[in-house]
Amino acid sequence: MQKAFLFCILLLFISTASSADIIRLQVAQSGDAPFLSIQQAINSLPDNDTQAIIQIGPGVYAEKIYLTRNNVALIGAGADNTEIRVAELRSNWLKQHPSDWGAAVVNIRASDIALLNISIVNSYGELTGDNEHQFAVRGFEQATRIITANCRIIAGGADTLSLWNKTDGMYYHDNCYFEGHTDMVCPRGWAFFSNSTFINKKAYATLWHDGELNQQQKMVVRDSHFDGVPGFMLGRRHYDAQFYLINNRYSSNMADKPIFRHTYPTEPERDRANLWGDRYYFSHADGKQVIYPWLKANLAAHPAQLSPEQITAKWTFAGRWDPQLQLQTLLQLNKE
Repeated sequence: MQKAFLFCILLLFISTASSADIIRLQVAQSGDAPFLSIQQAINSLPDNDTQAIIQIGPGVYAEKIYLTRNNVALIGAGADNTEIRVAELRSNWLKQHPSDWGAAVVNIRASDIALLNISIVNSYGELTGDNEHQFAVRGFEQATRIITANCRIIAGGADTLSLWNKTDGMYYHDNCYFEGHTDMVCPRGWAFFSNSTFINKKAYATLWHDGELNQQQKMVVRDSHFDGVPGFMLGRRHYDAQFYLINNRYSSNMADKPIFRHTYPTEPERDRANLWGDRYYFSHADGKQVIYPWLKANLAAHPAQLSPEQITAKWTFAGRWDPQLQLQTLLQLNKE
C-alpha cells in the first residue's frame, strides 16, 4: 500500500513537473546547443527554486562549476562520454583565496543538487605527482540532499568527495566510481552509498565520517566494492561517527586494520570528542568476505537488532528524504 501510494505521488510529481515550470537547458561543445559551457548555463538560471535540468553533451569540459542555486541537475551523456576536468591543489588555491570556495572542480553551496551520468576529475595529482588535498566535489554548509548517480568522481589526492554540511547534510550515491587517496570519501552528516566502487591509491584510510552533532548521523555503504594499492585501509574517524558496511566485497589488498579513531597522543588538545564510542557495523551476503576477524558480521548486536534488509536509503535518512524517488523523477524528466 505504501509503495503504491509513493508511486502515485511520483506520477503526480512527474505530471506536474513536466509543465513549463521545469527549466531545461542544453550544453554542447559542438555548438549544437545554446551554451558552450556548463557554468554559462548555470549562470543563466533565474534566481528561484524552479527545478532546472542541464543536459551536457559529450566532451571534456575544462571549467570549474559553482552551484549556488537550489534544484539543479547536471546530467551528462554518460560517465565515459561527458567529463568535467580541472587540476587544482587545495593549498595552492588557499594562497590566493580566503576559503575553500572554488578549490574543487564542482563547488556546491545549494541544496537538491544532482550530478548524473558524468565524470568529475581533479587531475592535479595525475599531472604533478602531488597527492595532497584536492577536491573533485566539495559541498559547503548550505549543501544538503545531494545526489550522485552513474558517475566517476576522481582526484589525484586526498578528499575526492567532500560533502561537509555537518548540521543537516544528507547525501545519496548510487552506481558510482570513486578514486583518490587519504579519506577519499569523507561525508559529514548522513550519507548512503550503494552499488559503487572505491579505489584507494594510498595505503591509508578510504572512508571517513563526521557525525559529531547528532547521534543518528551515519555513513552507509552497501553492495559495493573496495580495492586499491596494497595496504590500503578501510576507514577512520576524528570525530564521533557511525559506519554501516553491508554486503560489500573487499580486495585482499586491504590492510588488516580496523576502522579507527585518529588521535594525537603528543597533542591531546587536538583530539575530538568521543561521546558514543566505536560504532562500526558489518554484514555480509557471502561469508567469504570476512577476510579479517574485525570484519565479522555484527549487525545483529546493534541496539536496534537490525537486519541487512532494513539498511536502506530511507532508513538512513529516517524518512526525512527519499532520494531514490527524487532520482527516479529526475531521470524521467530528463527523457521528456
